[in-house]
Amino acid sequence: MGRRKRNAFFLAATGCVALAGVTAVALPAAEKPEPKELYETARQRYARIDSSIARLTWHETVKGKRRPEEVILLKVRESPWSVYAKWLGKEGAGREGVYVRGQYRDKVHVRLAAGDVPFMPAGALMALDPNGSLLWVASTHPITELGVGAAIGMIGEVVAALERGDRRQGTLTVVGPQRREEFGKPVLGIEHRIPAGADAAVRDGGRRTYWFDPSTGLPTLIVTHDEKGREVEYYHYDRLQLSVRLDDEDFDPERLWGVRRR
Repeated sequence: MGRRKRNAFFLAATGCVALAGVTAVALPAAEKPEPKELYETARQRYARIDSSIARLTWHETVKGKRRPEEVILLKVRESPWSVYAKWLGKEGAGREGVYVRGQYRDKVHVRLAAGDVPFMPAGALMALDPNGSLLWVASTHPITELGVGAAIGMIGEVVAALERGDRRQGTLTVVGPQRREEFGKPVLGIEHRIPAGADAAVRDGGRRTYWFDPSTGLPTLIVTHDEKGREVEYYHYDRLQLSVRLDDEDFDPERLWGVRRR
């Protein structure tokens, strides 16, 4: 996820909590799929999905600081690419954000939580440039990297680079099966070994692992470690609903909060 800009959904502080340990389960190497095979299976399955709803549990380490966990209701539509997020629970309570690529002035429309912006009350509305300076506060990822489809796309970028013989984005290896508390059975993952300078989240290099839910074949858990093995990112999509036929009204700022159309 290197060379990316931060986005409006990351206005407030975010961060990491300790990840539960995993238990490796032995599997003969010959039985493991190649990274491209695992990726292609997920890509082909997701290509039939027009929209999704999920709960995203998310935490990061930003500038060396571990931040509180956030839980978000996330809606994503593939065409035109659209995302709506609503913060659940105590952290970021009341915050919402919506973005539709190329529409509504191509802005990220945000309903603020208390403390998001100095001197602005909870519930205040802002329309922000997705690449603006205000959006470089608390995350290393842009709005377009939200959602399971985006995760598949990021794996695909590395697969394509490796097929060209370009290893500057790193290498891919299938790992597992491993037991993780997020899943009911051992799962396979694609581990992306990231070289130094290739990714803003791990500037000195590291590894990002995409774990594939055995019930859907999709990467619903993404965990990143830095070069010293410290966890710096955790994204878990669960309660996943696929092809829910979301429409324009689900991503319309005026309908959500009374924002004027332009």
